[in-house]
Amino acid sequence: MSMPDFKFDHEVKFPLGGFLPDPPAAKTVREPARDIPVMAECDVAVFGGGPAGVCAAAAAARAGKRTILVERHGCLGGMSTVGWVTMIHTLYGTDKKTKIIGGLPEEFVRRLQRAGAVKNTAGDGETGDWRICGETAKFAWDDIAVSSGVRLALHTWLAGAVRDGRRIAAAIVENKSGRQAIIANTYIDCTGDADLVRRAGGATTLGNPEGKCQAPTLVFRVGGKGQGATPLGKLQAEFFKTPMDYNGERYPCYLWGNPGIWDGGEQMMAGTRVLNINASDGRDFTRAEVEARYQLRWVLGRLKGLAGWEKTYIVDVAAQIGIRETHRIVADHCLARDEVLHGQVFGDTIAQGTYPVDIHSPDSPGIIFDHLDGRRVTVGGDAVYKTSRWDGEPASAPKRTTLCWRAPYSSLVPKDFDNVLAAGRCIGADHQAAGAIRVQINCMQFGQAAGTAAAMLPPGGSVRDAQPQKLRDALKSAGAPLL
Repeated sequence: MSMPDFKFDHEVKFPLGGFLPDPPAAKTVREPARDIPVMAECDVAVFGGGPAGVCAAAAAARAGKRTILVERHGCLGGMSTVGWVTMIHTLYGTDKKTKIIGGLPEEFVRRLQRAGAVKNTAGDGETGDWRICGETAKFAWDDIAVSSGVRLALHTWLAGAVRDGRRIAAAIVENKSGRQAIIANTYIDCTGDADLVRRAGGATTLGNPEGKCQAPTLVFRVGGKGQGATPLGKLQAEFFKTPMDYNGERYPCYLWGNPGIWDGGEQMMAGTRVLNINASDGRDFTRAEVEARYQLRWVLGRLKGLAGWEKTYIVDVAAQIGIRETHRIVADHCLARDEVLHGQVFGDTIAQGTYPVDIHSPDSPGIIFDHLDGRRVTVGGDAVYKTSRWDGEPASAPKRTTLCWRAPYSSLVPKDFDNVLAAGRCIGADHQAAGAIRVQINCMQFGQAAGTAAAMLPPGGSVRDAQPQKLRDALKSAGAPLL
């Protein structure tokens, strides 16, 4: 029996429009003063339960500190779970021999390995990047937090902060129980968008020097991929040939993805990208989510017409679009692009990595990768790769031998506060350095360092009192192979 062709009185019209609230007017409403009940008093309060936040809270709790972790979703893990970004980058340096990352980031990987829910991309099964199951990752993050003694507040939003000079006196949250306060000795901002620092009036920078942010991506999973399916790069090139229906523009995405852990016919796809978005703005955040889903539907339609993808069906769509960049704290040290690419050594190094400077164009198709070995790889919207050098050397010059880049503790310290640290993609960095440090394996390291430092502070102490060598020694004792 054929399905009837239903007609609806109200159909979506392209290009999209009219689904956002009107821009805010000048009118205001005064909120009456009120006493807010205190839900927790603790040594360390962490806001944001993504990879950085879980590692920050676990590190502080394992050091014996009363620690609370506030997360707005119903599970921990952030982009690794609700965002379905199922790539954890390598634990090894560019030589593929020297381990440069351990501690809690490695513990997360090993917990997934024990569950059979992770696969390494290298032939040796160890030195490459890790493809993970985002659903199993929820269990691993729960185990890390709960076994460490972290107290959890899920479905809880950071709503504000009470500032007393150079200190935050209380953080204000909202959940099903209403408006409440958290009082802590040290606060750690792992919100990704520097929400706590901004709510308390601290200085931040937004995006690139023009205030534009790297474009966000909504991840989705499909099933039904056939043998010999058209590879993702060729899919991108094919998609780019035809304007998208929902806005009439060219497909802007750098298309990448991972095969399923449990089913080879499944494919995780970072297959959308929405341009000109500042996801720390409520209207833009909403627009990004809605437009990404319409873009996704266009991709699915095109996908079904290409070899090996004819039987494609949607498995799921991430609960939140993946944000690459918004606000970053103005820190005691702003990590710079050249410091990353040249492997600058710091006396207070607390994290190491090899992920390249990776810039998704804010307002057009295309992406640029600057690698530690000197290569610059530019990928156009048409999926054409062009290779040059970022260091001015000829293409035939020997590759650079930088083992890894480093990040200092001082980049976690907001210049305006004495009892606040930041971890994750909102640490102090310039636009291009942020393109290297923002991925999950690095955010975990920043979190572990922030939580470890917070645990060293006496009541009323300043985050600047954490002695770099003692902090580094503590991280090494916890498994971080700092060079």
